[in-house]
Amino acid sequence: MKPLSLYELNALVRDAIAQELPDSYWVQGELSEGRVGAGGHFYGELVQRDEDSGEIIAKARINCWASSYASVSRKFESLTDEHLRAGLAVLLEVRVTFHPQYGYSLSVQDIDPSYTLGDAVRRRMQILAQLEADGILHDNQMLSMPILPRCVAVISSAQAAGYGDFCKQVQDNDYGYYFQLKLFPALMQGRGLEESIISALGQIADEADQWDVVVIIRGGGATSDLSDFDSYPLAACIAQMPLPVITGIGHERDETVLDHVAHTHLKTPTAVGAFLIDCMVEAEARVEDLAQRIARATSDKLASEKQRMLRLTTTLPMAFRMDSSRRERGLEALMHRLSMAIREVMQGQVHRIDLLEQRLHGLDPDVMLKRGYSISLVDGHLVTDLSSLVAGQELITRTYNGEITSTIKTCKRRK
Repeated sequence: MKPLSLYELNALVRDAIAQELPDSYWVQGELSEGRVGAGGHFYGELVQRDEDSGEIIAKARINCWASSYASVSRKFESLTDEHLRAGLAVLLEVRVTFHPQYGYSLSVQDIDPSYTLGDAVRRRMQILAQLEADGILHDNQMLSMPILPRCVAVISSAQAAGYGDFCKQVQDNDYGYYFQLKLFPALMQGRGLEESIISALGQIADEADQWDVVVIIRGGGATSDLSDFDSYPLAACIAQMPLPVITGIGHERDETVLDHVAHTHLKTPTAVGAFLIDCMVEAEARVEDLAQRIARATSDKLASEKQRMLRLTTTLPMAFRMDSSRRERGLEALMHRLSMAIREVMQGQVHRIDLLEQRLHGLDPDVMLKRGYSISLVDGHLVTDLSSLVAGQELITRTYNGEITSTIKTCKRRK
């Protein structure tokens, strides 16, 4: 049998595929690569992952020629507001092709955008369900919003137009309210967004006593960028922040997982600024209302007290006259009782002093010596303990009418 060239074998494979698989097929998978070439053709790779391990179990090259890609991409972007890119789950209508030189590939004929939207929704629902199961989905929403959210920690990109609009709005507000703002820079799209925002949240949490609220803002952009905000680690971090978190991601019709866990969800950075100003306006209105209520209550109280004083000016003189003689008699009786009590106390104290004098006289050293007691001294010090004496020391013994000098021979303790 004559051997085949590689081209001939590939041609046979091409013909066999064209004969056996003549139709188009709807295939679901994940775009792992995707790019548009110079001629307007789209090239990429479609993969399937194992549901448990996440490992790739199948893959195929895909292409969409410029003549088809214009309509396919336009259809996809009009419904999803995002472009075809790596990481998206897609449902494609493809034809199986085999080129002798380039091998096996799938030629894209059409796309079903609703499948991609459904996959994003499913992923979002899975994250929310996990947050609910962990018991932290509503933690941040349970915090009380400060009456005066004046100190604001802002997470955004320093170059973002939305951040500039937000700062201008709150700092140049019509009411003259002062806000203390500090930017904690973070990526607001693309790879690294999750880690960047989590890092900024950690910095704010470390100095939580300095801030009233946390604001996460991002201006408008492609809806495809929103998928980066559908992150369980990021959502869990926001849910457990010790401060209320306000989001203004910048899309009117779309919500992310972050919007579901944040204390307050607003559509745009401008809306966030308006919300903070409204909080200050409401607080000022409440203060003014309280001031008016206090003024009214004070006025009513003063009027009531004035009436009471007028009544007292008519009734008090009569009551005072009636009570004056009664008080005078009471004072005389009280003075008599006090005089008697003082005499009794003085007599008792005099008797006590006499007893103390007698006790002190009995303790006088001369009196004790007259009774036959004596005092012993060694080296001028009073002897109270024999342990300090040694044989040979000179001992002076004082009596009532003189001193006796002797030498210690032995010392014997009393048992």
